[in-house]
Amino acid sequence: MKLPCAVVKDLLPLYAEKMTEPETRKLVDEHLEDCAECRQKLAEMGSDNVTPVESTQPLVALKNEIRKRRRYSVIVAALLVFVAVYTFFCHDGQLEPVPWQSGLIEVEGIEARPYEEVYGDAESSDGFEPMVDVLVLKVEGRINGMNESVFKDEDGTRTVILQGWSSRRDSGNLLKDYNEMVLRPVPDRLLYGAGDQQQLLWGEPMNGGVEVLPRLALAFYVIVAAGFALILSIVWIVLRNRAYSWIPRQLFFAPLSYVIAHFLIKGARTETFFMETDFFSIVLTAVALYVLFSFAWQIWSQHKRTV
Repeated sequence: MKLPCAVVKDLLPLYAEKMTEPETRKLVDEHLEDCAECRQKLAEMGSDNVTPVESTQPLVALKNEIRKRRRYSVIVAALLVFVAVYTFFCHDGQLEPVPWQSGLIEVEGIEARPYEEVYGDAESSDGFEPMVDVLVLKVEGRINGMNESVFKDEDGTRTVILQGWSSRRDSGNLLKDYNEMVLRPVPDRLLYGAGDQQQLLWGEPMNGGVEVLPRLALAFYVIVAAGFALILSIVWIVLRNRAYSWIPRQLFFAPLSYVIAHFLIKGARTETFFMETDFFSIVLTAVALYVLFSFAWQIWSQHKRTV
């Protein structure tokens, strides 16, 4: 960090009397190596006419500036670590669709289960516990998430389409460890998979297909954010010499942070089957990036003022 001449001249009386801290003295030494005017000023202080030091305010101001820069640097470093670690865990635990293979889901059939077991509360209190028919499935253990889409045909039949998901860290697990899953009420037809890759698990085949498509709202959000970032960057450039130029600058950091956060979390992909989870991860990363950019800009601005 280079000190401007105005600050060094204020510090020279303290420097000459050896009343500065070692860190401050080092900064003044670095400045004196390149500044003949300040060296001359220091040499003149060797005479008996030097005015005694009456205030240590310049030194206090410098110390406060150094402390502020250190705090900002610590915050920036912490935010960088958070974004890197959070992005890594998001990718490591990202859910991926599990394609169909034989034995992935096995249908056990219809069973009568107590109402309280199925729905969590008893329907009556007269001592009689009603029974409910459910379709029992055995699901392979590497599936740790399941989407369930329900469709009703014109003839009143009820079709359920399942799509299993697994995190990337568990995608290589091929052990036949099964968990039980129940469907209620019992569907007329049960399919696994999405689009044209569907496997009939229960009931009669369909006359035509039903597709389960991913949501594309993230594409809309990132396009809108990119548009706002472009507009605000132009406004900021136009007003860069005005006193209120910080307003478009801070506004610009917000959509810019969202766009960068999207690519950190989702890459170039905009489709998602887990809208709420992906959107939350993107927004959380964007908030961290926004604060990071704000503090980084403060550090850069202070550096420019002292050069």
